[in-house]
Amino acid sequence: MKRTCFRLLAFLLTAIVGRAQTQPPPPISPEVHSDNRVTFRFPAPNDKEVAVSLEGNPKPFPMQKDDQGFWSVTTDPLAPDYYGYSIIADGVGMFDPSNHAIKPNFLYRASEVHVPGPTSLSWEIGAVPHGEIHHHFYKSGVVGDDRDYFVYTPPGYDPRGKQTYPVLYLLHGFSDDASAWTAVGRANVILDNLIAQGKAKPMVIVMPLGYGAPEVLALNSGVFRDRSLTDRNFDKFREALLTEVLSRVEAE
Repeated sequence: MKRTCFRLLAFLLTAIVGRAQTQPPPPISPEVHSDNRVTFRFPAPNDKEVAVSLEGNPKPFPMQKDDQGFWSVTTDPLAPDYYGYSIIADGVGMFDPSNHAIKPNFLYRASEVHVPGPTSLSWEIGAVPHGEIHHHFYKSGVVGDDRDYFVYTPPGYDPRGKQTYPVLYLLHGFSDDASAWTAVGRANVILDNLIAQGKAKPMVIVMPLGYGAPEVLALNSGVFRDRSLTDRNFDKFREALLTEVLSRVEAE
């Protein structure tokens, strides 16, 4: 019995190794080169037309297919920044399957690529003390849903200490979620660097969810045409911020 099991295991391992040797390795995408050019790759042997739509570029970059069915394109050098992008395969936009980095958004999620720059740039991580990001959840009695907000505390912050800090309430843009200012806007990194340079006082940053009427995020909601919906969104957001989020922040 043991000999039979051993032979079966050896057969399975041989089959797995053989299959791995015959399959091409997964593509590296995106690949950021030392000169800030970026190569995108996408496996799609049966697709007829593939392109990359890159944030800040007016037109998608057409990709070319090789003999193994991998599409690729290399951009010109890009300015250091964080870029959202999507793969457009036969007219369908999608995430890059080879990239785990995603720009969060309620309506326009995309893959993300970081083209690094010098540490003198405010959003690049430097050799400075770092603060912390705290994720809070609560049930809103004003809006009637479960929601969240993020809080940045500066380096050296002690919740049991007696030092007081100024508080900045930072609101994201339309269609973003509460994580936008840290996940995309790099607010925590920027404050770490400014505080280390003496250009900003140590402060607490509160980043709430900026919708008092979540239905404004529905497709064709008419939020920019329906004044009553717009007013209700602002009114409920303001009430939730001042009576729910602010009181929690002050208490904690």
